[in-house]
Amino acid sequence: MGRGRIALILMAMMGMVPALAQSPIAISSQVETGWTSNATDSAAGGEDFYVTHSHDLSLTGRTDKLLLRGSLSVSQTRFATIQFEDDAAVTGAVEAQWALGGDAVLRLGYAVTENWTGDDLAIGALVVPVRSSETQHEYLAEFTLRGTDQQVIVAVTGDWTLPGESMLDGLGLPPLRLSPIVGSVAGKVNWERALMPGLAVLAGMEAWFTLIPQADQLTYVRAPADGGRVSAGLRLADGAWTAEAKGGVDLVWPRDLSAMMRTMPYVAVAASAVPMAGVTLALSGETGVELADPVDGVAGRTAAIDLGATWMLTPEVTLSASLAGQQEWGLFDTSLVRSVRMAALGASYAISERFTYQAMLTWSRHADPDEHYDKTGIALSLRGDF
Repeated sequence: MGRGRIALILMAMMGMVPALAQSPIAISSQVETGWTSNATDSAAGGEDFYVTHSHDLSLTGRTDKLLLRGSLSVSQTRFATIQFEDDAAVTGAVEAQWALGGDAVLRLGYAVTENWTGDDLAIGALVVPVRSSETQHEYLAEFTLRGTDQQVIVAVTGDWTLPGESMLDGLGLPPLRLSPIVGSVAGKVNWERALMPGLAVLAGMEAWFTLIPQADQLTYVRAPADGGRVSAGLRLADGAWTAEAKGGVDLVWPRDLSAMMRTMPYVAVAASAVPMAGVTLALSGETGVELADPVDGVAGRTAAIDLGATWMLTPEVTLSASLAGQQEWGLFDTSLVRSVRMAALGASYAISERFTYQAMLTWSRHADPDEHYDKTGIALSLRGDF
């Protein structure tokens, strides 16, 4: 799906919304320029300067029981020297929300994204530019029922990734599709009940299903896997701090091979605190399962942790710092591991309610089964909200 169908979606929304209510329009834009030490995100990558711009437009209309929203997002990145790494993306989305009585809400949503990406393929000492396209479809259906002291959320989500053909410059080859078509469907039920002010008990169940055409399974050596999760936990809040912890079990197995099921503990924690005026500290960590693009071609075991801090020096000036780490192990080939370690320092200055300047210094270390590299970057950006 390209720009034409996205435009039709938004035109349909614009035609429906005025009949319901006056349509607020929200627009935000950001322009970023900077330098990166590794423009190709690879062991052979070199430094370059770049410019990125992104723009978001949303239209919203509502009645007493119905809300409709349409949005369009456009982004583009251009490099000064390594131009085959240039990227662009367009996303269109629609969402409808119905109030089914005083305590029940139904949400339906759909989004489509068209990506045009530049990359490189290393063949020995030769670096081959690769230009690719990809279409992603996302679906959402969610039902929420709230009571005086509890709520239940039932949701089904779907994702469908359709890679296009890739052009390998300089090799004289016809366009090729380099990755498989991958779809996924997930269903979940989450329950939450307040036991007392500041204390709530949590419980949930999830199921995941991966969809890959039979021909792509053979061509790209990619096997679909399914799984599920059962978890329970607590959420606490006391003035200047909040904390949430959940634990449970993840189950994963290759499609039609339940005898190869893997059982793993699931842990998720999140906490935030305000130790002094203007300072916020945050921590989050979670284990999980990777089914969309696993390192071993079947399923991956993941773990991630994030530490962050912000300090509002004045109403206009804010400093920030963060540390993060992510790692994935092949679930059916544990010798395959990939990881990312990241650190960032930032400062922002709000020159008005609508415009904000930001400066960022970033560092990351990437480790894949076939290559390792570091990446450093400096970025300056201006954001406007209208």
